[in-house]
Amino acid sequence: MSEISKTQRLPMRPRSRERLLIVGDGPVARALAAALQAADVAPLRWWRRAEAPLPPADVVVLAVRDEAIGEMAAACMARVDDEVTPPILLHCAGALPAEEAFAGLKRRPLGVGVVHPLRALAGGEADAQLAGVVFAVEGDEPGREAALRLVERVGGVPLVLEAAQLPRYHAAAALVSNHAVALVDAGVELLASVGLDRGQATAALAALLASTAANLQRVGLPDALTGPIARGDVAVVARHLLALR
Repeated sequence: MSEISKTQRLPMRPRSRERLLIVGDGPVARALAAALQAADVAPLRWWRRAEAPLPPADVVVLAVRDEAIGEMAAACMARVDDEVTPPILLHCAGALPAEEAFAGLKRRPLGVGVVHPLRALAGGEADAQLAGVVFAVEGDEPGREAALRLVERVGGVPLVLEAAQLPRYHAAAALVSNHAVALVDAGVELLASVGLDRGQATAALAALLASTAANLQRVGLPDALTGPIARGDVAVVARHLLALR
C-alpha cells in the first residue's frame, strides 16, 4: 500500500454506483469522456472555465498538464468532508508515478494511480476510438483497480507497470510519436527547397508515414523497412547524405 493511502482503511463503494469525474478539457480529457460515453458510462466533467463547482466523485481522473496535477488534486480533496470516504485519484501523465504526483497532498485519497493511453491525441474526431489502445497503469492497489476498470470500460489493453518503469515507457511513446512529427517537419523543409508547397509536402509525407505505420502493423519489424535501406543500396544512401549536407 502506498504512503499516500496506507493510513486509511475505508470501504470501497460498489462499482455499479461508482461516480467518475474527468477533470480537464484538453484532448486526453475529451477523448476519455467521449469513449466512456460511447461505452454507456456517463462521466462527470469539470474544467477551469466551467461555471460550476467541482462535483463530488468516487474516482477522479486528472487529465490536465503535469504541473497542474498537484493543484487540482488538492482542490478535489479540499471538497471532501471528513466523514465521507475520499475519492481515488488518477492522473494521465505517463512519465510521472502516482506516488510522486500526489505526494504533496494534505488530505489523503483512498488510492492513487496512473492511466495513460499510448496514443497520439491532438483533438481529432477519431481520438475517442480507444478500443485496442494500450494504456499504462500504475499505482497502489485501489488506484490500479480503478485504472483497470476505466481501461476495461473503453476497450483498452492494460499495461501494468511499476513506478520505475514509467519513464522508459513514456520515452518510447515520445520517441515514436513526437520524433516522427519532427522528421516530417525536416522532410517538409527538403521538399519545400525543391519547390513543393509546404501544405502539399506535409500531406504527402503524412500519407507516406501512414503507409509506413500500416506496414508495421501488417508485417512488423524489420520487414517494414523499404527503399534503399531495405535493398542495401549504398550508392543511393550516399547521395542522400550528400544532399543533406
